[in-house]
Amino acid sequence: MHNKEQIQLEKLLDLLILEASEKLSQQQREELNSLLDVFPEYTPDYFHKTTALAQVGFYLEDDFNNETLPQHIRKKILYRQKQELGQSTVLDFLNHFMRTLFYKPQYAWALTVLLTVGLSFSMIEFKNYESNYRYLPLKKIVMERTADDLIQYPWHSRTNDLGPVNGDIVWSDQKQKGFIQIAGLPMNDPNANQYQIWIIDPLNYGKPVDGGIFDVDRTDKAIIIPINPKLPISKAVGFAITLEQPGGVVVSSNPLLLTAPKERPQNTYPKVSI
Repeated sequence: MHNKEQIQLEKLLDLLILEASEKLSQQQREELNSLLDVFPEYTPDYFHKTTALAQVGFYLEDDFNNETLPQHIRKKILYRQKQELGQSTVLDFLNHFMRTLFYKPQYAWALTVLLTVGLSFSMIEFKNYESNYRYLPLKKIVMERTADDLIQYPWHSRTNDLGPVNGDIVWSDQKQKGFIQIAGLPMNDPNANQYQIWIIDPLNYGKPVDGGIFDVDRTDKAIIIPINPKLPISKAVGFAITLEQPGGVVVSSNPLLLTAPKERPQNTYPKVSI
């Protein structure tokens, strides 16, 4: 394969990964269609099954989610399965058997999807995941795979009041998005205070940029939080977390709890302060 074809193939695979996990822009859609003409052995749903299986894995790790499969999706899966198999009771029997075998509905849900994913993946509504925290691990993986300018820093505690805190931050200036993964941060009462993310961009702003607020409702395992900058970021050189009033603040006067990297880059000190 020539170098040009290799580059085109890599670009196609990146777009197929994106298509399986988030909504493409019109430009990305047109580029994907053009590359699919060059490589007809690939289809638009090439990574859909992989994405579905990944989501099942994330779902099983969600100890707080015990609801059953949504009824409208269940009905579609049953209808499609009956059409393909020409049977009316097979999936009903399997579903009943799995619910009897597993006391947690989430396991029955997962196995039902695994049995029918090849027939009914297009019916599973992945496109509503923009506001669904269960999909954040998958979105983080996609960004890490596709961002050309990815930066990653571990979190460092700036106060002795915190216990052991582990995790990191990944960010892409090109994509204007990032994710926090963190474990050990104390749970907060959203009615009293909320954690707030700050982005240091000394090229554009004299003060840190609000990166969004979040709550910690569990301490038994790491959580993933999306970073939502309120202003366009040119070059992020550092990140911080503070504890603020509900809803957050525009400018913080509270002490830093965590920073990434450990020390703020020297060239940001003249301009940036929290």
